[in-house]
Amino acid sequence: MTPRATCRGRRTASILVLALLGATLPAAAQVQRAAPPAMGGSIAESTFAGLAWRNIGPANMSGRMADIEGVAGDPAILYAGSASGGVWKSINGGTSWTPVFDREPVQSIGDLAVDPTNHEVVYVGTGEGNVRNSVSFGNGIYRTTDGGRTWKHLGLADTRHIPRVVIHPRDPRKVYVAAIGHAFGPNAERGVFMSEDGGDSWKPVLHTDDRHGASDLDIDPQNPNILYAGMWHFDRKQWTFRSGDTLGGVYRSTDGGRSWQKMTKGLPKLMGRIGIKVAPSSPNVVYVVAETKEGYVFRSDDHGESWRKVSDNAHTLGRGFYYADLRVDPQNPDRVYTLGMSYMVSIDGGLTFKPMTGNFHGDHQTMWIDPSNPKRLLMGDDGGLNVSYDQGKTWEWFQNLPVGQFYQLSYDMREPFYHVAGGLQDNGVWTGPSRTRGAAVLASDWRFIQNGDGYYAVSHPDNPDLFLSDYQAGGIQATNLRTYEQREASPQVKRMDGYAADSNAVRFNWNAPIVQSPHDRKVVYFAGNIVYRSSDWGKTWTALSGDLSKNDRSRQGDAGGPILKENTVAEYYGNVYSLAESPAQPGVLWAGTDDGNLQVTRDDGKTWVNVAPNVGGVGPDAVVSGVEPSRTAAGTAYAAFERHMMDDYRPYVFKTTDFGRTWSNITGNLPANAYVQVIREDPRNPNLLYAGTELGLYVSWTGGTSWTRLHLKNLPSVAVHEVLVHPRENDLILATHGRAIWILDDAAPVQQMSAQVAAKASHLFPVRTATRYNQGDQQWNWGNKQFRGQNAPYGAIISYWLGQKPAADSLLKLEILRDGAVIRTLKRPGTDAGFNRVTWDLRMDAPKVLSDMPPDSADPSDWRARPMGPQVLPGQYVVRLTVAGASQEQSLTVRMDPSAEVTEGEPRQQFEQATRLNTVIASLIDTERNLVAFKGEIEERRASGTEMRGDAARDMATAAGEEIVKLDSVRLQLTRPRSDVVPFYSEGPRPLERAMSLMGSIDNGLTPVIAAQREYMGDVRRDAQTVIDMVERQVNASVQRMNPILRALGLPELVPPPKKTTAM
Repeated sequence: MTPRATCRGRRTASILVLALLGATLPAAAQVQRAAPPAMGGSIAESTFAGLAWRNIGPANMSGRMADIEGVAGDPAILYAGSASGGVWKSINGGTSWTPVFDREPVQSIGDLAVDPTNHEVVYVGTGEGNVRNSVSFGNGIYRTTDGGRTWKHLGLADTRHIPRVVIHPRDPRKVYVAAIGHAFGPNAERGVFMSEDGGDSWKPVLHTDDRHGASDLDIDPQNPNILYAGMWHFDRKQWTFRSGDTLGGVYRSTDGGRSWQKMTKGLPKLMGRIGIKVAPSSPNVVYVVAETKEGYVFRSDDHGESWRKVSDNAHTLGRGFYYADLRVDPQNPDRVYTLGMSYMVSIDGGLTFKPMTGNFHGDHQTMWIDPSNPKRLLMGDDGGLNVSYDQGKTWEWFQNLPVGQFYQLSYDMREPFYHVAGGLQDNGVWTGPSRTRGAAVLASDWRFIQNGDGYYAVSHPDNPDLFLSDYQAGGIQATNLRTYEQREASPQVKRMDGYAADSNAVRFNWNAPIVQSPHDRKVVYFAGNIVYRSSDWGKTWTALSGDLSKNDRSRQGDAGGPILKENTVAEYYGNVYSLAESPAQPGVLWAGTDDGNLQVTRDDGKTWVNVAPNVGGVGPDAVVSGVEPSRTAAGTAYAAFERHMMDDYRPYVFKTTDFGRTWSNITGNLPANAYVQVIREDPRNPNLLYAGTELGLYVSWTGGTSWTRLHLKNLPSVAVHEVLVHPRENDLILATHGRAIWILDDAAPVQQMSAQVAAKASHLFPVRTATRYNQGDQQWNWGNKQFRGQNAPYGAIISYWLGQKPAADSLLKLEILRDGAVIRTLKRPGTDAGFNRVTWDLRMDAPKVLSDMPPDSADPSDWRARPMGPQVLPGQYVVRLTVAGASQEQSLTVRMDPSAEVTEGEPRQQFEQATRLNTVIASLIDTERNLVAFKGEIEERRASGTEMRGDAARDMATAAGEEIVKLDSVRLQLTRPRSDVVPFYSEGPRPLERAMSLMGSIDNGLTPVIAAQREYMGDVRRDAQTVIDMVERQVNASVQRMNPILRALGLPELVPPPKKTTAM
């Protein structure tokens, strides 16, 4: 909607002259201007600096952690690295966390190393070392010298995965890095690197070839010239991976890392991933946990010269390529912990292991033991972070890190707040509100739907508590959250884990799509290598296709090897990965496979055509990561391809307008490593496209010819796996794989921003419908340890653009009108160049408080500090923005909460009573204001009298003092003293407090006015009039006493305040 201009401002040539001269003016003299649009029809990212996302979490299930580091002897300082959610710091032992790496270009973390001599110095090796199918990547190593406030990139950009960083215990300028290198192909920058200048320069010190990287690294704390490294051959593809060969193994350096020797005595020749640790208290003892066919835990008692197997307990390894990690107690060389699917401990030097019990998540990825107190353990797993203070007997789980790794997300149409639902890596499927009535979105607001690795979740249009959701490899459950009944709903119920892909009739992807029809949301599609449809919520399924994949049988065998097979179904190949039905025409379906096919049917599945050969410029075996049929034309669709598992991280985005016969490349200027996870067309602006990439969100206003990153103020460069626009609220919703869920409330500024808007002096965007609802908050006094997802502000969100900052703040005014009359002038609206947002709280103007009252935050118990105007009735309003005399307007609808049980007449009843009471409050405040002003006049006269001589002057000063005491006394009949002067409950409330208390009772949410409130209203009004009359009598008495004295002295007489005539 175009704003309605009510007063057109003039532009003159002087504006252009100032723009041209701006570069020559001193900085202080330059006008703050918004960033100009970028060339080529795009818009600069800085244009949106005034907008922010809100993160709603959740944090109660957290996400996979790559590392946790503490500071010896200081339990307050903690650093945590998330697998794909950045670096976090706590300065209070985990009570709260702050993300400290959000401004960096990658968020996948491999390892952290804290300088033992200065915990403000921290090194971050980026790129998770646990190279599973969903692993993200890094771009080298970073260092902070100020505890995470700023970071410097130190190089090693092509290592991609750094599982370990080690700092020399005596010379912190010496730093070592173990790099796996590319997980999906060969590259040169891998192995062990060394720096002798604090990371400013690096040299490779252990490099065997372009296929072997370093899986682990450790240093002898007593003789730091001795280091150990595990060299590992790993190569992953979409359908399998290879872990280990005879060229890898354990290496040792005895000259500080300058030369290395492979240690073989007692170790198997064929070794996969290796974890290696030195016993700090007895460094001649060294442990290895490794993926081998001859056992899993090995020990050396002679600095690695010789080794012996001490355990073949498979739980010490878990999945060899994924875990293979261990820790040694810093004070007991025989106490050893192994990390894996189970968390194991040995107290006899590795000869026997037992599982550590505790109420924590499985899949343990990292651990830190306090060297000064080995009973304090910090442990990170796929469910976040845990701490134990009794050596693992009991554990506390930190539920305040919002690093959830969402794969997919959906929304429902609940009132008044929609809910979202989605699946997370190894944390099941959850649903929760986009906002709440309280102060925040809390862990208790989220409900668990199903277990496993979670993916898609959709809710029934007639019953939002009824879900279909899937877990790995085609498992579907139908869940009723009202009763928590669950039933199987998959077309193939056979469990597939442990079997090769070719052992099943139908192959389902790790992340198999469940899609609702846009024409009938009771109809659901599900796909393996075959597309199915169900009209009865998964009770029965109808196949709509044959095998839509390439069905390459050579890629459907066992995954893994050559040491261990790995049939977790994460490598099941030759299946549909992306699926969608055209919103423009029923029966037109698109199915993209993980092996490069893109199939389309125009006859509801009777015939399918593979249109992938028509797409040029994409290499073989690309995953069709996203397909988006247009809402505007049945033949128009967008497709995203990605080949990162072929070691090609480039994005590929295409558009067709003829059902796939021809395609145009719209990849444009997307960054080289930002492979695309999802492509979406905006439902209100078909030229606006969203690309969720591994490095964040990008948007195009030109149908894909150019792209702009849309991180606003606060979205980190995290992988975006889903992008949604809610049809009612118009919220832009992101599911990230590492930082949970983010929402931009009302995407109108993004949808309607253009170069034309950016060129304007000001622009008021349309305002979405605002809902009045009851703001109940039962979520207070719960301490600081729980995560608080950010709520949307209550009321109407008003967005506007300023081409430049007004010369004075007073030149900008934002008003709310009803039937042509101004009912609210919003205080202190933003005046920055660029985007500004203000929220109207759906209330009329409130009485103006007195200048001697404390601010709201200073004294929350002082009623006088917080008067509020009445809540407005549902209906039509107008928002008016005036900048330097030029006004523009947008209409606004206010509605009542559709879920509230309120009769039609009750809101008006409430409004009438609140309006009447507001008049009482205003009269009392005005009376007090006049009284204070009148008292000030007497004080001025008394001050004048003190400068005069004679008995008359002294008598006047005495009389003035007496009158001031009387005025202070009568003021106390209006309102009791501030609670910072007199304890609050030492005196009863006065009429002003009673009136404001009653306002809070009557004008609270949507509640109807009851008889007792009406009766009390009469009491309040009578008491208010009584005290107003009392003030008037005292003022008149003071005038009558003082004026004759003042006249005799030649001083100005007192003038009583005008009497208010407004009826109460």
